[in-house]
Amino acid sequence: MTTTTAAPKRNTPRISGEHRNWILAWALVAPTLILVFAVVAYPTGYAIWMSFHKFIIGQLDRPYVGLANYIKVMGEPFFWESFVRSVKYVSLAVPLKLFFGLVTALVLNERFRGRGWLRALVLVPWALPPLTSVMTWKFIFHDTTNVLSTILMYLNIIEQPISFLGLPKYAMNSAILVNVWRGFPFFAITLLAGLAPIPRELYEAAKVDGANAIQRFFAVTLPGLWPVALVSTILSTIWTLNEFPSIYLLTEGGPFRSTMTLALSGYFTAFVHGSRHLSHAVIYSLGLVPLMVGLIAILARAMARRESVSAICPNSVRSVLRNLSRAGVA
Repeated sequence: MTTTTAAPKRNTPRISGEHRNWILAWALVAPTLILVFAVVAYPTGYAIWMSFHKFIIGQLDRPYVGLANYIKVMGEPFFWESFVRSVKYVSLAVPLKLFFGLVTALVLNERFRGRGWLRALVLVPWALPPLTSVMTWKFIFHDTTNVLSTILMYLNIIEQPISFLGLPKYAMNSAILVNVWRGFPFFAITLLAGLAPIPRELYEAAKVDGANAIQRFFAVTLPGLWPVALVSTILSTIWTLNEFPSIYLLTEGGPFRSTMTLALSGYFTAFVHGSRHLSHAVIYSLGLVPLMVGLIAILARAMARRESVSAICPNSVRSVLRNLSRAGVA
């Protein structure tokens, strides 16, 4: 009679619940990190590497040149002129988009007949392809058609036709106008979404305290819209800094480089002016990076500190109303 002995039990390591959660978290985050590296980190790093080398299209030899490219590009007046134009373009276009978007959102937030159709109509400038919308505006501005000049002369605003795209003092303003027309619907929709969660009770409390429409806007609407407005403004600023198709299709950087922003300057340096010097073109693009990083840092900090709309209470409304009364806001 043979006896069988039981096999010794093996102590298999067990993963604790905390470690399991960490593994699951990394498994869920890993695809995003890989995508960010492939789409953002690697191209940015490669662009920085190019800026320190003599990288010319068609040449295999790409020697390291250190800061020579930066010294050459930043020593040219053309770079700083393009930088100033970019700042002017953004500093005028973004506030105008915010203003018209806010006015449109306040109007669309009211209840009236045909509000749904008007909300859909507001999206049209933003939804149209850039080629369609910009070429339509180019037809309106063009010297041959003179559509805008004809309208302004009919209204007795001007006495003779104006070359909106042919004169430097009008070309940049025309480009800004097109950007505002295409971009204000983004502000309108996002701010309209920000108005929805603001409780109606806050407006009723402000009315009880004797607040008029302007005071209710500063006491209730503006604090509730602040987080959404900040995020929308920063995103729009980044997009406007990188704006290329609208200006290129409208003016191609002219006349006399009056609309040549950094985004266009990089393109013309690499593919149009004949130098084919990608290293210099990259530096034009990298000139916007510090400003964008600063904006993203402001956005991250603001989102970390933002207060929810529910934190606004009638007491805080009364406090704001008292401050407005002291400041003389009627």
